[in-house]
Amino acid sequence: MKKLRLAIYFLAAALLVVNVESSAQGRFGKDSAECVNNLNFYPDYLKQGNMEAAYDSWKLAMKYCPPSVSQNMYINGRKILLHRITNHSGSVAERESVIDSLLALAEARASYFPKNAKKAKEGRLSDIMVFYGQNQAKNKFIFEALDAYATEFGPEANHEMIVNAMIKATELYGAQELKDEDIMTLYSKYNDIFEARRAAMPEDTTIDAAETMLQNAFINSGVATCDNLIKVFTPRFEQNKEDMASLKLISSLLNSNECTESELFADVVAQMYKLEPSAGSAYYLYRLFTKQGDKETGLKYLKEAANVATGVDKGTYMYELATINYSNHQFGQAVSMARQAAELNPKYAGKAEMLIGTIWAAVSCGGNEIDKRAKFWVATDYMQRAKAKDPSLAGECDRNIARYRNYFPTAQDAFMYDLTDGRGYTVSCGGMTASTTVRTLK
Repeated sequence: MKKLRLAIYFLAAALLVVNVESSAQGRFGKDSAECVNNLNFYPDYLKQGNMEAAYDSWKLAMKYCPPSVSQNMYINGRKILLHRITNHSGSVAERESVIDSLLALAEARASYFPKNAKKAKEGRLSDIMVFYGQNQAKNKFIFEALDAYATEFGPEANHEMIVNAMIKATELYGAQELKDEDIMTLYSKYNDIFEARRAAMPEDTTIDAAETMLQNAFINSGVATCDNLIKVFTPRFEQNKEDMASLKLISSLLNSNECTESELFADVVAQMYKLEPSAGSAYYLYRLFTKQGDKETGLKYLKEAANVATGVDKGTYMYELATINYSNHQFGQAVSMARQAAELNPKYAGKAEMLIGTIWAAVSCGGNEIDKRAKFWVATDYMQRAKAKDPSLAGECDRNIARYRNYFPTAQDAFMYDLTDGRGYTVSCGGMTASTTVRTLK
């Protein structure tokens, strides 16, 4: 135990006291002979696997050599101290003292060999996570170390370290050691780092997964309520309206946390459409504004989606427009759009026929008694075609046909107009024309 305490003392002294005379004494310092001897001895012991002898000799090298004499003194020292920690059989306090020395060694390496500072600090963080990662009492220490690293190296920082910083921050939040504002500020900060890396290194294919993990940690923290998100990201939206990456982040967070009815979400998605118009985003805006009760704005975006889209997507949007026109009693436009939808997207072949049949049943027809009832023959024809093209519609179509049949003229009424079952008949009303067959109530 005395030997261990002495070793830790020597290491701390070597790391904390800079030999101001070393520059005047040459590369190996005032005690150059001791320095050179131990620099030569401890690597041999290390190769032989004699870790105790390696430790004793390395300890003397750290004592007598200037701190900047050799980077290997720190690299090998880490190996030696890791071995001592792994094989330590003393008290917890003694083991933690050796861990502290290991971490101090990494800081010294980063200080005296700045070109390798990032690597040294990443090794230090790795050791912190290994030895303290599951120790909740160390969460603040771990977070502060990870956050300092992320701040220092920014876009060059290791993704995993930044995600771990977010995770530790959320654990501190759960322990009421950080506030809502702290977590949201940290998330914004770390996400900015990832976005800066994406901009600087677009070839990096790992950034998307890292951003997803970061976002999941943030969401799982419980901080991401609608009120909090709106409070934090409204100013960010106002400041970054031309930054698509920022807009996508905000919309994703709001969507993930069911904040899609907020004014901020509508503004963000509308701005995204303005910067990068697409049929999909226009359709999304249609759904959004319609859900919010602004049907006029929603319809405008649906029309834009239908105009921009091609193929089956265009068919989908055209069918939705057809149903809206039907609801607004714009029957002619509804029929035209339903037919276009069926041509563009076979999925709507049966639905289009059923919708047109429904429109015929709803249209107001003038004229004599037969003219007023003939529309139900046409509606029935469309229902028959609808279930033939899409058997899943059969039940609804059959119910409609049964209802329409009640409005067929009687054979006596038809006879008065010189009509009999099976005879051809042309129906014109509401600006629409169709050929059908006479049918009477039996």
